[in-house]
Amino acid sequence: MKKKVIIASTILAYAFVEPYIRRIKKYKVEHAQVPPEFDGYKIAFLADIHFGRTINSCNLARMVDDVNRWKPDIVILGGDYVMDKKHIYPCFKQLAKLQTKQGIYAVMGNHDVVESIYDTKQAMKLSNIKSINNNAFWLKKGNSQIKLGGVGDLRTQRQVIEPTIGDTFFNDYIILVTHNPRYIYSIKEEHDINLILAGHTHGGQFSPLKHLSKVVPTIIDEAAALSYLSGITKEDTRSVIVSNGMGTAKFPLRIMTRPEMVFITLKRKNL
Repeated sequence: MKKKVIIASTILAYAFVEPYIRRIKKYKVEHAQVPPEFDGYKIAFLADIHFGRTINSCNLARMVDDVNRWKPDIVILGGDYVMDKKHIYPCFKQLAKLQTKQGIYAVMGNHDVVESIYDTKQAMKLSNIKSINNNAFWLKKGNSQIKLGGVGDLRTQRQVIEPTIGDTFFNDYIILVTHNPRYIYSIKEEHDINLILAGHTHGGQFSPLKHLSKVVPTIIDEAAALSYLSGITKEDTRSVIVSNGMGTAKFPLRIMTRPEMVFITLKRKNL
């Protein structure tokens, strides 16, 4: 009995420490629709900062420095930036220091809508961050381009995918950002989205939860996004990357779901 208490106490103690043991997670995403000029294109994806709890100005500044050292082509922000309205402008003051070749793009998360969508939008503008919330942009290199778009938060907003796919053709490479990975179940095959980025889950905050997707009914899997809790999932024509996020929300605990920044390199796949 004593041994079990010691083990349980050790696990609980570690769960309070892990939120501060951050990592950089790197992925190479290959696809035949990546244009030659975009081979080696670098994307930094930062989700669920939740500034004001385990993330403050000092450690966010260090994370920004890590991103800048990697020299990404773009940075994508995945929503849920703060814990409280008072943190919005201090958080974006740090994010404004991100250095990229082709800009910073962002969607909203549920916390951003609840705390103050107005102030979040204002802070983004002041920080020169472009909104892809139900919006999209063509990213150009040389004579080639890829499409980057996003949708509104699943719990608090409408999701409008048309700006992302409306003026594209089958051979175009398309990236879609959704704060909540539950939206992925709504994406149709004919949309031909090639890369989907999401956050929100914090990796489930307990890593073994993702294995439940293999044993629970489909309706439960979709309700909890168990198939998309963390990491990369490669499907027929697309890749899905769900970040563990950088901060914590309701419970400042993590077990085998370390906070992370995601660095993605696009690679052209030769057929």
